Amino acid sequence: AGTTRLSVHLRFGTVSIRNLTLKALEFKSESWLNELIWREFYMNILFHFPHVVGGSFKKQYDAIEWSNNAEEYRCWCEGRTGYPIVDAGMRELNATGFMHNRVRMIVASFLVKHLLIDWRWGEAYFAAKLLDFDLSANNGGWQWAAGSGCDAAPYFRIFNPYEQTKKFDKDLKYIRKWVPEFEDFSYPTPIVDHKFARERVVSV
Repeated sequence: AGTTRLSVHLRFGTVSIRNLTLKALEFKSESWLNELIWREFYMNILFHFPHVVGGSFKKQYDAIEWSNNAEEYRCWCEGRTGYPIVDAGMRELNATGFMHNRVRMIVASFLVKHLLIDWRWGEAYFAAKLLDFDLSANNGGWQWAAGSGCDAAPYFRIFNPYEQTKKFDKDLKYIRKWVPEFEDFSYPTPIVDHKFARERVVSV
């Protein structure tokens, strides 16, 4: 809950990026300023490297052969993966059109690294659902998760959903809000084993 929720205003131009930058400097909020800088950075990437729309920044990554299992993709979209932090994020997105940036990274990593589904599928789903959708930021974020973007740390960055939960939702408040049945027998088992998925993706 500690976010500004101003991304939707930036997306529709109802607030000025310059004014927000001045506010970040005034409040000495380095983390907020960094987020604004990332937004501008991805806009510059899109401007100078327009091939990222539909293709990898690192063009060699266009040769990746994705599994693209339609049923697993559907489970991800609907928040039925068996990983509570992933499912919570997707259900929040589907219900509200918003998702915290940390959770965006977790669900994106899960789609491309655990399920081996093309990042463009996730990018398109976010584009359809996010109220604050911005092409450059969305594309940059997904390519960051897939390791196909301009970041220096590529395929071997794999988020562990369990560790991410311990670090960012240790009291399970977020999960309980969006996945109240996660401790019940009705909750699905994980659609893929984390250890298996990690070993698989680094060996591809």
